[in-house]
Amino acid sequence: MARRLAAGVVTGAAISALLLIVVVGARPNLGQVLNSASFWSKVAFTLTTAAVSVFVAARLGRPGARISLLWILPVPFLIYLPVGIWELAHTDASQWMPLLLGHGWKQCTWLVLFLSLPVYGGLWWSFRRFAPTHIEAAGAVAGLSASAVAALVYCIHCPTDTAVFALVWYTLAFALASLAGAIFGRRTLHW
Repeated sequence: MARRLAAGVVTGAAISALLLIVVVGARPNLGQVLNSASFWSKVAFTLTTAAVSVFVAARLGRPGARISLLWILPVPFLIYLPVGIWELAHTDASQWMPLLLGHGWKQCTWLVLFLSLPVYGGLWWSFRRFAPTHIEAAGAVAGLSASAVAALVYCIHCPTDTAVFALVWYTLAFALASLAGAIFGRRTLHW
């Protein structure tokens, strides 16, 4: 189960990375921001969200899995939230909108959702061999996992590294992908 899930996620992530490079390209100053704590905190947020959600998805793929494990899904958001609050507290109120909107806020959520499609395809391929009994929850968590992995890939391009930006626009993508995953999962994850 773990190998199949890993194969689906890694294959989907690789396709997403290729699509990112072909469609929008890497961030021009990526080499410079690799020394930035704000860049790595955003990467840590997406990575921990992906890891936690893939872990929960793996659990929900088993028959009779308890959905009580869903409580850990918001933990990465709650850990990252103080970073966003700290940014707001240490920035003049007149500069809050640039923290929120950054560069590319109009496309961020949609690009993450677009990049999540190959990852969701890989997860769906994995889940077709599993036996989830909480189908909507499994689909929702698979959608969250796909969008979190896609957001991690999107960090290669995303020109804004503020926590406020990631907490709003990435989390919006996570919520939309979870909703779509629940709807799609209800129709396709039956066994």
